[in-house]
Amino acid sequence: MTGDQPCPRCRTDSVLAVLRLPHTWTNASGNEVRGVSEVLLCARCDAGDPAAGPIVTYFTEHGSVRPEHAAQLARQLRHWADRARPPRPDENAVTAETEAWYRGEL
Repeated sequence: MTGDQPCPRCRTDSVLAVLRLPHTWTNASGNEVRGVSEVLLCARCDAGDPAAGPIVTYFTEHGSVRPEHAAQLARQLRHWADRARPPRPDENAVTAETEAWYRGEL
């Protein structure tokens, strides 16, 4: 477990890995914005995911990485990382936060 942060989806301390992905998007003014998003692998939320499930199963069975399994686990992590995508911004949350800022609530 990473122990750094709870899973934002289930609010438990079940995060096994954190992948930081650089990404860009275009804002309303047409300017490119660069950022980094975190994709969390959660033992509770991602157990049924085809790419993440084997990693969750591994840690459920072994608790931590064993040297004799390092290459296999590395392949599974690469497979998961290759399919991970940064979460898309929640437009409703952005709008609500912008409106709160204009009202002086932030």
